[in-house]
Amino acid sequence: MKCTLVNELHKAGYYISKELTNFGDFGVPQKRVRFLLVGIREDIGRAKPDLINNFFRIINEQKQNFLQTLNISLETNLGDAISDLNKTYGIIDSPDSKNFKAGIYGPLNGSFQALMRRNTPTQDIDSHRFANHRQDIIDKFDFILNNSAKNKHINEEIREMFSIKKHRIVVLDRAHKSPTITSLPDDYIHYSEPRILTVREYARIQTFPDWYEFKGKYTTGGERRIREVPRYTQIGNAIPPLFAEQVGAILKNIF
Repeated sequence: MKCTLVNELHKAGYYISKELTNFGDFGVPQKRVRFLLVGIREDIGRAKPDLINNFFRIINEQKQNFLQTLNISLETNLGDAISDLNKTYGIIDSPDSKNFKAGIYGPLNGSFQALMRRNTPTQDIDSHRFANHRQDIIDKFDFILNNSAKNKHINEEIREMFSIKKHRIVVLDRAHKSPTITSLPDDYIHYSEPRILTVREYARIQTFPDWYEFKGKYTTGGERRIREVPRYTQIGNAIPPLFAEQVGAILKNIF
């Protein structure tokens, strides 16, 4: 598929450069590998193969300096990203969902959180709504949380114990980058609390700043997934803005 795409773009008159890229290598608190392809039309004034071939070299060479301007690290992990959003810091009535609770900010912990919280009113956190887990679900999550390896699929013994058919359930690890987040929030259990992640925690992992507002339903299912794009899906399908900003800066300079 990738080879066919590149060949067709060459035929259409584009110079192409391509590479598998892990966004976690660019300061994103998530291991997220994606196939990236950059192209420029051959008939554009400055276009030549070397110009586009330099893209991936330049973005790797400049990533450290770019992140230093934001005072954040290449090694930002999950705890660095979301540890100020724990439910234990307090709850309020959700501003956009009746009969749900939402979270408030805990103590600021590190420069990544400071960057995410910049220009956001105190305690005004968009989409930080907690799931209404039944007590039996909380008890199950608590057991899994305390008896599973972090950042790995739960083992067969626990699957059998709770009759779990779902293919993917991972207990997250505070001290490491998150695995690739999907559009399904029940794929993951928070690293210290027996619950799934909130939309805002998802957004932090994808490096959306806290001032960014998400609209629409939180979740949907069945045939509605064909027609609707709920908040978790909006984030799970996105390119991390922190990486996109780096790409934009490089493209602006080389073109």
